[in-house]
Amino acid sequence: MIPLIFLFLASCGWHLPQGTTSGPVKKEDSFADPAKISLLKLSNALQYHEALEHLDPVDLASLSAARTLFSNCMSDTLVRDSMFVDFNGFLNNLAASYLENNEMVANQLANSPSSETVNSLKASFAANGMLLSSREGSFSLEPQTRFLLQQFGNVLSGAYREFLSIGCREQEAEFEKEGKIQVPADSLVSRILTWENFIQRNPGFISIRIARENYAHYLSLFLAGEDNSRAFDPETNHLNDSLKVTFESFIARNPESSSGQLVKAYLEMLKSNDFNYSDKVDSFLLEKVYH
Repeated sequence: MIPLIFLFLASCGWHLPQGTTSGPVKKEDSFADPAKISLLKLSNALQYHEALEHLDPVDLASLSAARTLFSNCMSDTLVRDSMFVDFNGFLNNLAASYLENNEMVANQLANSPSSETVNSLKASFAANGMLLSSREGSFSLEPQTRFLLQQFGNVLSGAYREFLSIGCREQEAEFEKEGKIQVPADSLVSRILTWENFIQRNPGFISIRIARENYAHYLSLFLAGEDNSRAFDPETNHLNDSLKVTFESFIARNPESSSGQLVKAYLEMLKSNDFNYSDKVDSFLLEKVYH
């Protein structure tokens, strides 16, 4: 028996390529009319996932349809959390590919566009939950976390609302620029402890992998820095004295936390090598932070 969702999709103008009955949508396939597909009344996350697969992944109208489909689904917060994971993936994919797939917008942004043009496009993208930014003349899109929190937060679980709230604060504060960390050590420490606490309180969170990746990212930057904010002097390979003091303070203030114990072990490892950089630093990060 053909599932009702596929019968409806066929009526929306979508069809599977001849000779197939299932499988991912390819570029040459047709897509469902977003205005019609938004009329679907879905009851579970699997149906939502299937419907998203048949929306054009480079059409802003698809985002509106996806949001409408989400709001039309009457289910509990756990199902909605699962649906939101799919929506967020759809939005991320569209943001990553939209500019290269939309020739008209690409042309508007080419060759030093006027501020009026850029601001107009920013407003259009913001209405669809995306931030348009530029760096060294190159434009990019990314999902706007505050938009997601405002649009979906009231129907998601408490854990997901907290996850998005943390993301809002982080996205709205410039963190790094050209390989250099822009926030003081206290702010970096705050991010580390925030994610550690979130992970400990929400071990079964549906997107716990992303939370762990965020935690590991900030912790590794705290311990070793990055390209233009290295923890070790580029000429002597010695740990920066001010950072050593910061590590000691962090350990003293957070002796029982997992992060505090990890930084303590890191400092002891460095001490065994006179606080100089060595391959042990990379091994420590791989085994203890990115494990």
